Amino acid sequence: MTETKLLQANNFISKQLLDRADWRKPLYHFSAPVGWINDPNGLIFFQNKCHLFYQYNPYSTQWDDMHWGHAVSDDLLHWENLPVALAPDHDYDKSGVFSGSAIEKDGRLYLMYTGHVVDQGTVTETQNIAYSDDGIHFQKYAGNPVIDARQLPTGSLTSDFRDPKLFAYNDRYYAVVASAKDGHGQILLFQSEDLLQWRFTSTLLDSRPELGIMAECPDLFQTSYGHWGLVFSAIIGDGQPNVVHLASGDINWETATFDLAKISVLDQGPDFYAPQSFAYHGKRILIPWLRNDRLLDFLGKQGHTWNGQMGIPRQLSIVNDVLYQEPFLDLPASYDNQSFVIDTKKPVAFAGHIIISSNSGLLTGDELIFDNGSGDLIQLKRQSLTRYELNLHLATFTNQQEMTIADPVRIQKLDILIDNSSLEIFINQQVAASFVIYPKSALQRMSYQGSSCFIGRKFKL
Repeated sequence: MTETKLLQANNFISKQLLDRADWRKPLYHFSAPVGWINDPNGLIFFQNKCHLFYQYNPYSTQWDDMHWGHAVSDDLLHWENLPVALAPDHDYDKSGVFSGSAIEKDGRLYLMYTGHVVDQGTVTETQNIAYSDDGIHFQKYAGNPVIDARQLPTGSLTSDFRDPKLFAYNDRYYAVVASAKDGHGQILLFQSEDLLQWRFTSTLLDSRPELGIMAECPDLFQTSYGHWGLVFSAIIGDGQPNVVHLASGDINWETATFDLAKISVLDQGPDFYAPQSFAYHGKRILIPWLRNDRLLDFLGKQGHTWNGQMGIPRQLSIVNDVLYQEPFLDLPASYDNQSFVIDTKKPVAFAGHIIISSNSGLLTGDELIFDNGSGDLIQLKRQSLTRYELNLHLATFTNQQEMTIADPVRIQKLDILIDNSSLEIFINQQVAASFVIYPKSALQRMSYQGSSCFIGRKFKL
């Protein structure tokens, strides 16, 4: 049965006509060849490759029938699609193979994922294991599920119990799992000696308004300074937008409690969600899912066969409970890039996608403008020492976003990444904002308005 469902998905993908001339498809952000994608799953460096699994419906540009898609990369920018890794083909995951994570043990790659079951209107979620020796073909553990209602603390909902994130610490394996109780989100901690037998350890974080009604996709990791970071994606409810937070602090492993120091918003844009991180050559790299809640069906309605993309990998660090983040571009020093200077009379041309990095940023009152000559306009203006303002004037929607800088005197770095249908901005290695954009035609010009000029480097991918 497993082989049949996996073959069905992979055969379907192989028979689709891929529109390689689709100008809306991202160039250096990951998107699937066809179908719908959402949360990144199972990020890991295994057998000299970066592995990205992801929530995937190959059959439609809308969410449904969740599988695990799979791709690998040598540099986190150029991706090779691999066969679908997991399909909903057992009684404990028959309604969807939901989000999870990966870890290596004794040379074998293990995945832990949520099995989603809807039976006569009742939702049940459990945690399950699959494993592989080659990192491509996976076998589901015969003893699944490995965590179910029997290990849940009293009052926790079995219908909202998902997104396990694995990690190893002090010769044990742990998993943080999203949960809900009494209408509020909570993050649970489980432990194991062998990845197969699990027991509940503690409620790591609860009773916080930032957790919303459900705190999805928790991700716990140790920083280079020995402290701990806990990322979670909160469903706030009551019509409010979802928010991704980073909680920083320390863990008392004798009591398995989280000593919270600070909670920060990870991204100030509206389209950043469900990120997952992994260790890569001593760095903490995080990849999010980018989606525009207002335009989730836009691509499908326009006749495109794909829907969804990942954000640019970003490097995270936490110093004295202050979050720093910047795009991670694993490019050799010889990579094609060139310096530029633009003033009010000298715009820079590009063709839908561009990466710009400046070590001087914008002066107060200066602005950068990106347009396509067809009425679509993106304006980034520095309003003050501590505040940038972004205005999106697109045929599909308009938006205004303020970005506040906590430490404006530290450095004056500005990174801007445009990739046909996405825009990401990083300011001073502190503030990040992510947007999904659908202009009428590809953006093609960057111009400057101000009293001086704008100096930077642009990368050709």
